[in-house]
Amino acid sequence: MLPTPPWLARLLGRIMRIGRTPELAPSEARYVVLTNIIAMLGVVFTLGFAPILVLAGSPVFPLLQLAYAAGYLPTFWLNHRRRHLAATTWLVASSHLLAVSQVLVEGTELDVHLFFMLHTILPFLVFSPRHGRAVLALSALAGVDMVVAVALGDHLPHLGPHIPPERLAVLRAILLGGLFATLAACAHYARRATLIAEARLDRAHRRSEELLLNILPPSIAGRLKLGGDTIADGFPGVTVLFADIVGFTRLAARLPPERIVHLLNELFCQFDDLVDRLGLEKIKTIGDCYMVAGGLPEPRADHAEAIAELALAMQGIVAALATRTGEPLAVRIGLHSGPVVAGVIGKRKFIYDLWGDTVNTASRMESHGLPGAIQLTEASRALLAGKFALRARGVVEVKGKGEMTTWLLEGRLAALTDQVA
Repeated sequence: MLPTPPWLARLLGRIMRIGRTPELAPSEARYVVLTNIIAMLGVVFTLGFAPILVLAGSPVFPLLQLAYAAGYLPTFWLNHRRRHLAATTWLVASSHLLAVSQVLVEGTELDVHLFFMLHTILPFLVFSPRHGRAVLALSALAGVDMVVAVALGDHLPHLGPHIPPERLAVLRAILLGGLFATLAACAHYARRATLIAEARLDRAHRRSEELLLNILPPSIAGRLKLGGDTIADGFPGVTVLFADIVGFTRLAARLPPERIVHLLNELFCQFDDLVDRLGLEKIKTIGDCYMVAGGLPEPRADHAEAIAELALAMQGIVAALATRTGEPLAVRIGLHSGPVVAGVIGKRKFIYDLWGDTVNTASRMESHGLPGAIQLTEASRALLAGKFALRARGVVEVKGKGEMTTWLLEGRLAALTDQVA
């Protein structure tokens, strides 16, 4: 394939940009570009046929082609003035009237009436879907004109000179070739536009799926897509973790906003990676508070152990970040195990959330805990005993709960044994 000359490429680019503005949505801009392209093709093909029609033996036909080519030019002017609907209407109506006049001047002997086939397709290509009635009316009009021209045939008026038979055969072949080339070009564009739209739709679908799965667990997202209005499930055994950055309010008052957001984002991104690796479910973040649950939406017997592993790893991440940044960072973590209700409610900005006394108690374990420590209840201790190193903190007065015996998680027993050895 020969390369397109630079001057021609620049000209084509300018023609296609006529009337396009940043305010136009891509779907609307596509119709403006297509209108310009078809008007340009109309000018080129019509002027291209002018010298060929010299074979007809009369200057009438070539001169008419020049006049027909000028009929496409207002399309560019209307698009330039951002009167896009007027430009599209002019293009379809003028091209149709030009074909009618050609039939009246040249009759049907050149098969010009077959161009009405193109005009039945053209409205569907250049009008947006909201002009459906106009599209159907213009397409039907072209179809009717086609039927009338074929039915009347030689009875139609013939205003131009007759063409000798030997020249007529050559002209018909050239004109029909041009018609089929134009139809093929329209079909190619329609197919290409469809493929582009489908590719964009596929990308948008994948992106929306990624966003949805970034908000909700896959099983919950699947249920929502099936049309569930409200999702609520009860889980008899779940471990909930709350983690809070100690002294974050004072830190936020001292550091620039960008620095605070960057620091918190770096920390929580590492937490997210841990949660994914351990097969747990991040519920939400509230300011500098991070909430995770183990044992839902897919139940698992080792939910307490997985959450304990997460808590210990979170301590290590915070300590490493504090050393690297020089900021006095510490995390206070609270755990509790028990039954919860989990689900999705509302219509906007919904999340997969938890409710129940287990959630409240886990939150109290964090708020009544010690900086840099992991505090848990007797229920969680019973699930971790024999596998993790636990130290009794004693009885703690917990707001809304009264006195509770709490424990501190210090590490895995296996890890401590290895250190002693």
